[in-house]
Amino acid sequence: MKICRDRQWHYLLRVCKEHTCQRKMGKGWSSWCRFDAFLQKTGQQWYGWAKVWKEDTIETYVSACWMQDCEESWTLIADQKAGKRRVKEYALRMRVESTFQDSKNRGWNLEASLVKEEARLDRLLLALFLAMWWVSHLAASCIHHGKRDRFDRTDRRDKGIFRLGRLWLLDILRRTCNQADLVHCLPFRKLATGWHFSMRF
Repeated sequence: MKICRDRQWHYLLRVCKEHTCQRKMGKGWSSWCRFDAFLQKTGQQWYGWAKVWKEDTIETYVSACWMQDCEESWTLIADQKAGKRRVKEYALRMRVESTFQDSKNRGWNLEASLVKEEARLDRLLLALFLAMWWVSHLAASCIHHGKRDRFDRTDRRDKGIFRLGRLWLLDILRRTCNQADLVHCLPFRKLATGWHFSMRF
């Protein structure tokens, strides 16, 4: 939050229900309590201005709600006015949750590299994004050939592009008899006229 404020960015963050707050109630303030003290069952909600955390207290907007189709409550803090709109904005991140997981311990696991030097990190990121480009191409190939259901759930899409492309590649490796055929899996190839990005599967 401090980083966002220093750079004059908007922030919308989720905090744990065990954290404490003091809510603005009319002209006064409520007593300090945990967020789960007033969000105990589905359908409950509160939107307003609050002080969050007894230590290192900050004042911010809080959007707290427990929606009917959710297993637990959401407590969001933001620098913009609290309300259902903030909840809808935060819900959009779920569309890219699989990609977040791909870049962490279920995929690239960049944090484990322990690279600190900027130039080395730049080279590593270049290699990772080329690999992401490749597996995205393979994932598109998998979907194009109607094979997605072999690797993903049918009732909802559980796997991101990275995992889907990786599983498709492993399947190709198991089935191929000639290693030279793998050249057709590459997202780009060198022709007489130069390097070309392959749009065919």
